Amino acid sequence: MDSVSFDSIALVYDETRVFNKACFNAVLDYIVERYPPLKYKKLFEPGIGTGRIAIPLAKKGYNVTGVDISQEMLKKLAVKLSNRHPPLPVTFQQADVTALPFPDATFDIAVAVHVFHLIRHWKKAISEVFRILKPDAPLVLFFTGNGDEVPAIKDRYREICAASGHSASHIGLSTDNIELGDFLAAFGRRIESIGNKWKWTQRIRVDESLQHIRLHYYSFTNLVPEHIHLEVVGKLELELKKQYGNLATEVEVPNQITLMLVTV
Repeated sequence: MDSVSFDSIALVYDETRVFNKACFNAVLDYIVERYPPLKYKKLFEPGIGTGRIAIPLAKKGYNVTGVDISQEMLKKLAVKLSNRHPPLPVTFQQADVTALPFPDATFDIAVAVHVFHLIRHWKKAISEVFRILKPDAPLVLFFTGNGDEVPAIKDRYREICAASGHSASHIGLSTDNIELGDFLAAFGRRIESIGNKWKWTQRIRVDESLQHIRLHYYSFTNLVPEHIHLEVVGKLELELKKQYGNLATEVEVPNQITLMLVTV
């Protein structure tokens, strides 16, 4: 597996990747102020998916072009766009980010949302994005938060998998971003991280978070053989029952949207 596809969960993808709307709108306003559509008109999104980010960006005035390897996710995007009157300036095609079907220096800006950790050859993917961007164009790495996840439950799933001899880590870019910084420096690029601005707290039921893991709603679960996955989920469920008693218990989860602005 060189890239993770969300074909199998396209129908439920949006509802499991929720975020605080006020924070999200504030981030969009920040991007527009920092990179006005009049100057950065042609925007590229690798991993455009169902358009949950592309459509709001198009509403802000950008002409959005995107690619995704998941045909099912793109079908859902097509349905969304077909219901827009007047139509939005969003175009897309099925393609791999490591081999983009666009000429050099085509786009004014790129916005990537939770994508490079899903690509084994993430360095090649980022290099391709730089190739199709104009020389001084920014790359915005946009992290919308944890969705309906309880991070502690996700982390415990990974720990139990590791104890069983199977990794549940992502196949691509690691979350510590150390390797990313070194890689970007070789391109003469720098990173400006923006966090602690768009924060909220949400209440998530333990049983719902566990069910999302059981049903493979998150990519890290797909790296584990199914029989091991089911064993791990069973062990995790027993632990959570012992910890919470009632799995319908809601827990408060802090969340935030962060940006990493990659510039020359």
